[in-house]
Amino acid sequence: MLFFSCCCLALPAQAIPDVEPDVTAQVVDVLEGLANGKAGQERFTEKGASYLAVPGLSAVLQGCSRPFALELLSRNVNGEDRLYVYRAKCQPKPVRIAIDFNKAARINRLELAPER
Repeated sequence: MLFFSCCCLALPAQAIPDVEPDVTAQVVDVLEGLANGKAGQERFTEKGASYLAVPGLSAVLQGCSRPFALELLSRNVNGEDRLYVYRAKCQPKPVRIAIDFNKAARINRLELAPER
């Protein structure tokens, strides 16, 4: 019975190879700006900028190591948009970052949440 219950624990998602380190560097820059309260509005679409109004957004990043250490968990293409999901090493829990870039490399979506 103990063996079965241990197998049911959710394992964290595994990182995948990051073949676009320039995109990851852009995400780190965006996160640094958010953490410092200086998000670069020019990087966001009008829709994407609405994600900056979420209360406590910068507080989610307070426990993260600096410089931000990101692991790429997934990359998907939806039409002309590219969706990336990263894990940031933070305390007490890692933070998941979902970010969606449009064809002009502007951010359509940015969501941060503690990893479960």
